[in-house]
Amino acid sequence: MNSPVFYTSEFLENYVAGWVMFCGLAVVVAWFRRRSLAEDAQRYFDLLRVRWKLLSFVPALLFLTFAGRMTNDPTWDVFCGGGMALLTFITAPWAVGVCCCVLRGRRHWADGFIAVALWIFASSWFYDGYLFLRDGRYTDYWLGNLLISPFIYLAAGLLWNLEARPTGGVRFGFLRHDWPSAPEDQRFLPVFLASIPLVAVGVYLLVAYVEWPGLKPIVQAVGFE
Repeated sequence: MNSPVFYTSEFLENYVAGWVMFCGLAVVVAWFRRRSLAEDAQRYFDLLRVRWKLLSFVPALLFLTFAGRMTNDPTWDVFCGGGMALLTFITAPWAVGVCCCVLRGRRHWADGFIAVALWIFASSWFYDGYLFLRDGRYTDYWLGNLLISPFIYLAAGLLWNLEARPTGGVRFGFLRHDWPSAPEDQRFLPVFLASIPLVAVGVYLLVAYVEWPGLKPIVQAVGFE
């Protein structure tokens, strides 16, 4: 996957043209689906306003916004990290849920197309586009980000779809027929254990592929080095 062909000007020009057209087509499809999407939006934002989801988003936003200065990653700045965090929180529960519903035959394929476009744009193409505008060139990190960030997005989308069953146990909200409305039981404690693997996957993918020289003084200060 490190072949030079993925970094040639010709390939990148075609790649950018491809994803811009893909996103443009998704906007057109969304226009034709606007009534259905508007109905979704009215209920979906109630789903996002569940207290534990908002409280869990705050540390994620702060980390992604400011942690980049402690790494050796030159692409991870405040706007890039904060923008991707915000896009993920706003779109991932819907996009992941819609894709699952399409696979189960419960949503129109067009909604799945829009969800996939949101998924890749929020986790990858926003990053590419912002860095191109910032640096005046296409980032060399685009492929690595494309291979990793969509899985972080998936973990976030699944996490913020967790909910307690009224009869006991835990489920993903998109399995309900009235999803994306807010769940009846909005407590966090019942979903706590189920959230741990999803949080662990997301955190691991975020921190394992960069070095953290900015943490060295902290490690030394607390006596671990």
